[in-house]
Amino acid sequence: MVAPRFLTLATTLLLSGLPAQDSKPDAKAAPKEEKPGAIKLSLSGSYLDLPEAGLSLTSLMTGGGTQPKAFYELVAKLDSHAKSDDKRPILVDLSQGLVLNLVQVAELERSFAKLRAAGKKTTAYLEGADLAQYQVAALCDSILLADMGGIDLRSLALSVTFMKDALDLLGVQMDIVRCGEFKGAVEPFMLSQMSEHLRAHYKAMVEHMNADVVRRIAERRGLEKTKVRELQRIRVLGAKAALASKLVDAIVPWDGAERAMQTRVQDPRLAFEDALATKKKRQSINPLTMLTELLNPKGEKKIDADTLVVLHLSGGIEDGEKASAGTIVSGPTVKAIESLTRNEHVKGVVVRVNSPGGSATASEAILIALRRLADKKPVVVSMGSVAGSGGYYVTCLGKPIFAEEGTITGSIGVFGMRPNFGALMRRVGIREEIVGLDASAELEAMDRPWSEAMKGTIQARVDEVYERFVGHVAAARKLTKEQVLEIAGGRVWSGRQAVANKLVDRIGGLEDALMVVAKEAGLGTDKVLHLPKPKSPLDALLSSLGDDAEITLPGLDKGLVSEAGRRLPGLAQIVGLLTEAWRDRKPFMVYARMQQDCLVR
Repeated sequence: MVAPRFLTLATTLLLSGLPAQDSKPDAKAAPKEEKPGAIKLSLSGSYLDLPEAGLSLTSLMTGGGTQPKAFYELVAKLDSHAKSDDKRPILVDLSQGLVLNLVQVAELERSFAKLRAAGKKTTAYLEGADLAQYQVAALCDSILLADMGGIDLRSLALSVTFMKDALDLLGVQMDIVRCGEFKGAVEPFMLSQMSEHLRAHYKAMVEHMNADVVRRIAERRGLEKTKVRELQRIRVLGAKAALASKLVDAIVPWDGAERAMQTRVQDPRLAFEDALATKKKRQSINPLTMLTELLNPKGEKKIDADTLVVLHLSGGIEDGEKASAGTIVSGPTVKAIESLTRNEHVKGVVVRVNSPGGSATASEAILIALRRLADKKPVVVSMGSVAGSGGYYVTCLGKPIFAEEGTITGSIGVFGMRPNFGALMRRVGIREEIVGLDASAELEAMDRPWSEAMKGTIQARVDEVYERFVGHVAAARKLTKEQVLEIAGGRVWSGRQAVANKLVDRIGGLEDALMVVAKEAGLGTDKVLHLPKPKSPLDALLSSLGDDAEITLPGLDKGLVSEAGRRLPGLAQIVGLLTEAWRDRKPFMVYARMQQDCLVR
């Protein structure tokens, strides 16, 4: 039996000189204030029925990485909560990436049914959901979706890449041994495109599998199955569309699972117990990490005296939870801002922005954290060489903004793009066949442009984010939306032009911004701390390696690409874009993947 864990706060008063009768046991005691509690289940990463033990060479050399988790341990924990007398509500945090197959989702469906039968109330929190994340969310009693989030309610599809023509060009022949006439597994090596009988077979299979997904969502959300299929055809839904379609119960600020739950129950005291938290196991000795600690043994300086802080936001803005050199990653950045907000010795902050922008959702998360900081203490924005797009987005605090004459800012706009490898694939003889239940399955197709309908869907999503961006600027700068639209649309401005357009308050540097903050805080500018501390060269090198450092475009020499990128500005961005697209699909790994999950996604 799991006993409830409540955080309590009690005040004991020791009073002297009182009459004897006041100290009797029946005298009124100071009441104890109990903070209500909730259980938090943070579901993220990938799950395997029986994860393999040990470390890969890459993990050893790069300091580890996220290992797959034991799926049935998760099921056991859910079942134990169903059996316990603990009546606390359960918050299921699905804001991080989650990899589950359809079988695992079905297992979780039964576990959540046990929780419901036991009278346990569950609430899911989403910031952006793919089909797996949304199905788990649908198993909960209610779903909260962050206001800049969305749902990719795809229908299942099966993708097979045919490589026979490419193999012919390379002069490679395949020896094939098979039983029976059905040749689904070997067709990609025998034929240039999918046979009709295989297509019919795969489509029937996908229809059956998707029917269970539709059933699950329809039952849990009280929708007709035809309605769910209609939503699958639309596929990409923003928060408002998801709410109108009854896929979620409420839209909440992009502010994290716990705050969303506190807002939902209208109790900011609600405390959480992470039921899936485990003690970290002792890690294997990593020579590179040891050397890094020797070269840079000191962490961030503790702020234990009244101080002004310059918070540097430098680099592209990205979603994520792991800090990366040269970028502004939302998770660590928000945590750093919240630390400054809580620290009573931080009397004022200058937010120094040097960023060309990046992820809209990451920008939103950082903006919310900065607004919370600005509500607690003096904050001023100082722009460096560039503060455009997301770099401008995070400055929408309604606080003074300084920029230099040479600052490039504005770029109030939103765009989405992806590469189309069609011509390249035709040149090398690769053809991708997609068997889907509707046109939305072609969203990730590598060899064709978006259809007009899909382009319209993506455009609607971009328009939604753009409207929010414009609204932030209008509110922060005390302009009408019409005034903002006249200077937005992706236009960039110099610092002086930005002042004329009321996007910036005045021309000035970091020192000018510090003077304003110091005056408001009642401090001098002699006590200033710059954060975060720069990484040591080796630490930066290790950070730049990342978990996927070995992934690149096939056949490209990293040293050659690096040198070419130095000599040819813009090449690095192009290679990075192509690498990301290639990595997500890994077309040359199709056969191995097909053996694992039939490529149904």
